[in-house]
Amino acid sequence: MSPTDSDTHAPEETLEITKEAAKEFRHVVNQKGLPDTTAMRLSVKGGGCSGFEYQIDIEVNEADEFDIISTQHGLHVFIDMKSEFYMAGTTIDFNDTLMDRGFTFKNPMASGTCGCGSSFSI
Repeated sequence: MSPTDSDTHAPEETLEITKEAAKEFRHVVNQKGLPDTTAMRLSVKGGGCSGFEYQIDIEVNEADEFDIISTQHGLHVFIDMKSEFYMAGTTIDFNDTLMDRGFTFKNPMASGTCGCGSSFSI
């Protein structure tokens, strides 16, 4: 299944990608010379100093049957069903300041986070 703007299979409130995060991801995709159909793949893996780690990957393949698909700010987003449970309600943003540059995750389900902000506990 290939993503299109009408292929939204997840409620919008499941996960939010800000305009800044979508813009930065598309910038990276363009720098790598990848097609416009390239998607952001989000997942949660066991590990990190708090128990779980967020992961953002560049996905050039089509979504599979276990993916939840959405399109936000023109960006195709794939989340596997297992990771979606841990990321429900999360907002992904991008900071670009002198003191802080990178993607950030605001997860209302996280009971704790590490100092680097890339791992969390529930």
